[in-house]
Amino acid sequence: MNRIILASIGVAVLALPAQAERILGIKTSYTDDPELNDRIDFIMQSADKDISDTRGGEFHLKTPAPKETGDQKVWWKNDAVKPLLPGTPKKVTLEELYIQAIAHSTQIKVFSDVPLIRETSIQEAEGVFDTRGFLESAYEYTNDPVSTLLDTGVANGRFIQREFRNEAGIRKRIATGADVTLSQQFGFLDNNSEFLVPNPQGTARLKLSIVQPILRGAGIAYNNAIIDIAKIDTEAASHEQVRQAESHLLEICRSYWTLYFARVSYVRRQRYYDQARKIYDELSARSDVDAIQGQMMRAKSAVAFRESDLARAQMDIANAQDRIRTLVNSPDLADIGAPELIPVDQVFAQKYPVNYQLAARRAIMQRPEILQAILQIRAAGVRVHMAKNEILPQLNLILEGYVAGVEQDRNFAGAWGNQFNQGAPGALVGFSIEFPFENNAAEARLARRRLEMRQQFSQLKTTIDTVLLEVKASVREVETAWKDYSSKLRSVQAAQADLEQFTARREIDTQSAPDANNANNRSQSWYLDEWLNTQSRLEFAEQDFARVATIYQVAVVNLQRAQGNLLKYEDISIVRTTDDENLPLLELRKGAGTAGPAKAAN
Repeated sequence: MNRIILASIGVAVLALPAQAERILGIKTSYTDDPELNDRIDFIMQSADKDISDTRGGEFHLKTPAPKETGDQKVWWKNDAVKPLLPGTPKKVTLEELYIQAIAHSTQIKVFSDVPLIRETSIQEAEGVFDTRGFLESAYEYTNDPVSTLLDTGVANGRFIQREFRNEAGIRKRIATGADVTLSQQFGFLDNNSEFLVPNPQGTARLKLSIVQPILRGAGIAYNNAIIDIAKIDTEAASHEQVRQAESHLLEICRSYWTLYFARVSYVRRQRYYDQARKIYDELSARSDVDAIQGQMMRAKSAVAFRESDLARAQMDIANAQDRIRTLVNSPDLADIGAPELIPVDQVFAQKYPVNYQLAARRAIMQRPEILQAILQIRAAGVRVHMAKNEILPQLNLILEGYVAGVEQDRNFAGAWGNQFNQGAPGALVGFSIEFPFENNAAEARLARRRLEMRQQFSQLKTTIDTVLLEVKASVREVETAWKDYSSKLRSVQAAQADLEQFTARREIDTQSAPDANNANNRSQSWYLDEWLNTQSRLEFAEQDFARVATIYQVAVVNLQRAQGNLLKYEDISIVRTTDDENLPLLELRKGAGTAGPAKAAN
């Protein structure tokens, strides 16, 4: 019966935390704080109201909207994908680079390990509730002079005692903060006293001890707080992984279109360099006819300028290729075997639909930075509650129950059996209290936690403002880049028409008046000089158009990142797996979707 009583008490104590909230209404977590939730909701609703109050027209230029242009048949479209260097080139699409990056990029692997590293802190925090076994053993020999007849029963002489003590059991802290110890003691005792009966003797005691905090350190919510903070930090790290991964993919996208632009610039500059060289040669041939020194110097300058641009375009291609290799880290893109990377995606030449209110609301709900800021507020709230608890005095309730037995002649087994058959259990009930008079440390911690809470709310507002600013800028960039794209295209078409008309006029004048010295016609050297100027205008128009076209591609992807939607937009998900050493992995996986602006309707 005694054994059943102690066991029932132990089971009830251990089971209490799991049922406390359901049965007793005891708060088991600080994370669900209604007051905190209301303040967060107020900030989010204020941000949503600001979004609704923002006038849509503020984000649209007052110029007429351009028409859909479709896929433009620019002359360099095919030339840009032709190999420029000897060796076997590697043709790549942006989607292929994404796939290889999520498989091989060491930087993405660094981002992916951060949540897993933080996750270990959850298990570490749970360690405070680990069940621990213990064993203590001691032998004590006493040899003291007799100072009272109560020692041995005789005067003069010495008190001699031999005692062997052993204790084994388990200790555990439960979620209420109580330290629970269940142990079995056994030993033997003999001495030269007439009062020890039986002598020698074996002893046994089964003891259950509970020390439960009543004020400081008490409560399931307080004792689970460290675990809750670890879980919050792990979730925040998961959002950080998303943020870093999206930024990395955006950088790959930017580098891809930088390489595309560099190759377009190279083939264009090569073409115009050849034409400038041809004009210079023709003018040199007419130096004794009608070409003047100034015309030849202008042509020579144009040749030198384009030759310099051509060398810089070669450098830009090499830098862009190396940048892509560094970002992707794929062995398929290594210098050996693939000396030249050729981007084969063509520019997306359709208007991407944008809506600031929709984009801003997506950002408020999805941007990792905002989600992280909210989690940091929740973690700060948990720390404030912990600090409030720690400012209380230390008041402990001490409960102890035991059964004991004794047996003649060091009979441990007999003593162990007797402890369950000799009357009711012994018991102890008590309190201990400790309190500092000044309590400076606890009060300073509470003040610091409250200041941190205020700081985190300010940080959330700042983060929301920053995110909305990024969304505004991204929306404007998409709209402006599209209008710029269309305007630059018209500029190219006008410059091309101007060059064609100039060429046709030269042919007509040449056929109608073959004599270069005819007073009614321009000299051939003048035509060559003006042709070079007209050609330069076309070259600059094409350069601006190619630059704006690549800016537009990046702007569309950057808008997705500004909304915190880039992984979903590119059909990339995070999957938990294990590595060869059975350690957890968080891998990015590409789905069946199509990367790039073609998914604009989605």
